[in-house]
Amino acid sequence: MLKDLIKYLLFKEKSSSDRFIKYLRGKGASIGSGVHFYDVRSCYFGLNYCFNLSIGDNVQIMHGVVILDHGYEWSVVKGAYGDVQGNTGPVAIGSNVFIGANAVILKGVTIGDNVIIGAGSVVSKDIPSNSVAAGVPCRVISTLDNYRSHRSKKQVDEAFALFRSYYLSHSRVPPKEIFREYFWTFEKTSKDLIDEYKDVMQLLPDSRKKTEAAFNSHVPSFDDYDSFIRYCLDKFQEEEGNYKDDTKN
Repeated sequence: MLKDLIKYLLFKEKSSSDRFIKYLRGKGASIGSGVHFYDVRSCYFGLNYCFNLSIGDNVQIMHGVVILDHGYEWSVVKGAYGDVQGNTGPVAIGSNVFIGANAVILKGVTIGDNVIIGAGSVVSKDIPSNSVAAGVPCRVISTLDNYRSHRSKKQVDEAFALFRSYYLSHSRVPPKEIFREYFWTFEKTSKDLIDEYKDVMQLLPDSRKKTEAAFNSHVPSFDDYDSFIRYCLDKFQEEEGNYKDDTKN
């Protein structure tokens, strides 16, 4: 409690994600449930009018994200010609959206549902639903379906890379919880999952039923965890030449 109070006294509405969301809502922004700022104090919302901002449900906003509902470029026009020219517009972010670190979202932009915005992107035009977009300027680089398929094919290789990094660092087989994002490669049913895996299954509560249905129908790449570890050890030996097989201890 004391630590939380000190954070509030120091950082006010930016002392937590929930407080910042409450602050924005109080200023007129429309923000749904399941929205989270992972480093709220590094984010910058340049909003002349908070009612210009709408965010749907289950939106994950990473470090350093900037959202602007206006531009002051017209200061140059005013300096050269004397004109006052307004430059503001709404920003709408749909539901089930991931906004990568240091992305910038400019005025007048609508981001659809089920969208991934890559880190460092500058979003100056609308991004349609069910897409992956990145770059400067930000543009669609993949459909969400294609991205899902691409990521699915990477799971075993990335799980092995995680095994390899841990083994090189600790000289032993990783504990099971290390693979909290990759357990679909070797687990078949949800009834015997360890707590760390259950926690991952519960992420984004609105998607829980979809996750359970998808998990129950998926076909893992390995029969069980031991088979996966044996694959990793064999592959590691093939690449590195020697290893200590501590699965027998």
